[in-house]
Amino acid sequence: MTIAEVFNPVVLIGIALAGGLGSVIRFAMSKWQGYLPWGILLANITASFFAGWAVVYFNGNDTWVAITVVGLAGGLSTFSSWAGAAVQMAASGKAFRPAVYTIFTLVLSSTAAYLGLLLG
Repeated sequence: MTIAEVFNPVVLIGIALAGGLGSVIRFAMSKWQGYLPWGILLANITASFFAGWAVVYFNGNDTWVAITVVGLAGGLSTFSSWAGAAVQMAASGKAFRPAVYTIFTLVLSSTAAYLGLLLG
């Protein structure tokens, strides 16, 4: 994708709309709490799967890859919420939980991205 294609209004609007949708879905999912912040974990896993799937499914169509991976998956996934939750758990004296949460997030999200690539 060239720089001119990146700044194409259709691409930018598509990324913005898809990113907004992903963010709204993540916000709704983030309300599922428990021993771990299950909603954020599920949002990151889902976004990772979808990004892997979209890269293969839309192969050769940079516009749709940008809209789905950068927009939708980017809006759905969240590094800052993951890190914030891990820090909050650690600060509250729950040393084991942030470690479990970090391992779950990294392993399950990476596995989901790989499965998305296989199924794309």
